[in-house]
Amino acid sequence: MILLHHPEVELSRNLLALLPDTCGCVDWTNDVQREEYTISGGLSPSAFPSVVVDVPAYAEDRAQFGPDGEFLGMVVVTAPAHRETLRLPVSWDAVASFTASVAERALLRPAVQP
Repeated sequence: MILLHHPEVELSRNLLALLPDTCGCVDWTNDVQREEYTISGGLSPSAFPSVVVDVPAYAEDRAQFGPDGEFLGMVVVTAPAHRETLRLPVSWDAVASFTASVAERALLRPAVQP
């Protein structure tokens, strides 16, 4: 996890004060930290604070359509592992509830093997 932090935002300061050991932090007012984060592929946040979390791969149902837009039915596909940015989390408990939910989804709907 990565906390995208801005020191002028009270909620951001509150999260930083309780930063878990397993979480990194990017101070958005620090040019070097911000550049390193964005160069590595990180997206700019739409609000502060934001927390970037890893989401494991999982299977999901998707509608399948033919060349003329006709509905052919449902198919199970793999949503690949990726990162999501949680905008304005009120606490680390809120972040933990999201990460627990996506972990459970991955266990209940494991990624489809090709």
